[in-house]
Amino acid sequence: YIMSKKIIAGNWKQNGNMKSSIQLAQDIIREVKKNNIKHEVIIFPPSLYLLPIKNINKKEIINLGSQNVSAYNDGALTGEISATMLKDSKIKYCLVGHSERRHILNENDLSLCEKVSRLHENNIRVIYCIGETLKEYKTKKTKYILNKQLRSLFENLNNSKRPNRVIIAYEPVWAIGTGLVPSAKELSITFDYIHNTVRRYNKSSKPIKLLYGGSVSPDNAESLMETQYIDGLLIGGASLIAKKFIDICSTI
Repeated sequence: YIMSKKIIAGNWKQNGNMKSSIQLAQDIIREVKKNNIKHEVIIFPPSLYLLPIKNINKKEIINLGSQNVSAYNDGALTGEISATMLKDSKIKYCLVGHSERRHILNENDLSLCEKVSRLHENNIRVIYCIGETLKEYKTKKTKYILNKQLRSLFENLNNSKRPNRVIIAYEPVWAIGTGLVPSAKELSITFDYIHNTVRRYNKSSKPIKLLYGGSVSPDNAESLMETQYIDGLLIGGASLIAKKFIDICSTI
């Protein structure tokens, strides 16, 4: 298993204003440089603040990503942002399928796969989120749900001939923002399962990176990263505080 760069991604969700967003980005860029952090650091600010942040990240110390994208090409879709617009703005990453979009905004696997296709057509890397709800977790349906979510993704990816242009983020929905984190044993079983399932569906020989997300903090980041097959972290709340985010980057 080849060691390569770890990925530390911060999803800011629907938070902040222009001033606080630029300040937070500046703090992160400065600290990444100062602490000589070698991981790949990606932040996902609200779309409105992507370009102003891009302007202060001229040396590309960190990477920027969009939290969402339209499933359709340019056209009459009021309020949407297309993958071609992200490409034109030189945004390198995009989140797809975050549990909040699946469960609060009712996005389904079909539309999520369309988003992945649009992003791939524009050479934007995808962080694709999968995960089970508390009810599914309690009724022991975790593997069933993860398999269903991965299968629909890879059916689409294999058709597009770009199966490895994606990073998978496992976020148990019940762990997001709740302070609950799966036990080391649970994590190990689940990542084993995800790794094997991805290997089964992935028609490319290149390995696919796997991230963990859900109540990641400076206190648990190091132990989370000890789990086999975890290549990085997707951080929510803690990514809104520069010190916490950098502490996570530094402990790994």
